[in-house]
Formats: sequence, C-alpha cells, structure tokens
Amino acid sequence: MKSAQRKVIVVGAGSGIGAATAARFHDRGDHVLAVDIKPNQTPATEHRQVDLRDAESIRELVDSIGSGWDVLAHVAGVPGTAADADVLRINYLGMRLMAEGVLPLFNPGGAIVAVASTAGMGWVQRLADLEGLLAATDAEAVDSWLAGQEPGYPVYNTSKEAVLIYTKRLSGPAWTKYGVRVNTVSPGPVETPILTDFEKSMGKDTLEMVRAAVGRHGKVDDIVPAIEFLGSPEARWMNGQNLEVDGGFLASMVAGPPIQL
Repeated sequence: MKSAQRKVIVVGAGSGIGAATAARFHDRGDHVLAVDIKPNQTPATEHRQVDLRDAESIRELVDSIGSGWDVLAHVAGVPGTAADADVLRINYLGMRLMAEGVLPLFNPGGAIVAVASTAGMGWVQRLADLEGLLAATDAEAVDSWLAGQEPGYPVYNTSKEAVLIYTKRLSGPAWTKYGVRVNTVSPGPVETPILTDFEKSMGKDTLEMVRAAVGRHGKVDDIVPAIEFLGSPEARWMNGQNLEVDGGFLASMVAGPPIQL
C-alpha cells in the first residue's frame, strides 16, 4: 500500500546529505521544497534560496511557503573552516529561526529533524557555558556572546552542542502546542564535498583515527535513512532524541573497554 504524500522542506538541499535527503523524499512521492543558499538541480517539487546568516531571508522564505507541511529536514551547515560568526549564525541560529518559523505552518503529527554532529557530544558538560548562546535569538546577540568567549574551543563543536541542547528544549513545547516532534541525527565523518574542510579544521589525523576505529567514513546513504525514519509516522513516539549515526565510534569512546570476542 502506497503511503500518503507528505509535504517536506529540506534545508541544505544543494549537496551532500541534504541533496540525498531531498532526493529520497522526492523519490518516494512526497512534495519536496529544496532550500539552499545556491541554485541547484536536486530532484524536488520546488526550489527556493535562503541565506541562513540573515534573519530577514529566513523570514521571507517562511512567509512565502504557505502551510500544511509535515517534515522539516534541516541539514544545512558549514564546517569549522568558515568564519566563527558564520558557523554559529548558520549552524545554530539559522536552524533555530527556521524551526521556529515553520512550526506554525505544520500539520499536527509532523516532525522536525535537524542534523547535529558527533562533534556536539560534549553538550552535557557545557550546559552552563552555553546558556548565554541559547538565550541569543538574533545575530547581534550571537556575535556578542562569541566575542566574550575564550579562544581555543572549536566553534563548530559549540554550534552543534547548541543545536543538541536547543532541539531538546524545543521538543516539549513543539509537541504540546503544535503536535510536532523534534529530533536530531548526529553523523560522524561523512564522505561529502566538505569532508576536506573538516580534515583542515579538526585535523586529518583525528578523522583518520575515527575511520580506523569503525572501518570507514560514513556515506550519505548511511545517514539519510535515519533522517527519513525520524521524520516518519513510524517514529511517532520519539521526541527530543538524538540518533548517533557514526558506525559506533562514540559508543567505543564512552562505554569503557570493549567486550573481547
């Protein structure tokens, strides 16, 4: 039995995981709005452009797309090689403004799925440190918070920690008010066009260590099914959760010595 067509927004649909996500929903017959900062040829029902650094650009997009949406897959993000301010504005604030903007446009039973990262694994330990960032709701406040931070801690990690905390805090109110679930997917290193940027910002040795631990880097086709599942009715009782899709790397780090087989 063919499932009913849904209306899906994919932000960051121009390449990598986002393009593969948009294509997956499009192939299953959904109405897909592919959103990216650049024009693209990703298979979709319609295409729009947005600059996630610019709240007005986000507002114009949200005001123009109408209602009746079922899924927001927010995949867009930039690596740590980008300017620090852009990393926080795009990866954290842009996602936040997009999620809050589209929530009133959703059908009950819908889902928001944001792509975080295993780089955000330290969010629990940094809750107090990030309260000021989580209180920032515009670019000026984000920039002001950033200016007061000690240099040295990777801003990319900070951005993904903020995504994980924010989505967990949003999940309860979004469910109560709109009947919409909010979850995240955290990939490890994935073979996409920006993998070399991650090698530069995180260190090629670090990424090679991850590869050696689990046998290979991830592929987009490893990540997309997790996004698809969290956006589906089958995940109807999952809310405020983070799926680590990393081949088991984080499990090997945090659970102690492996069982010898």
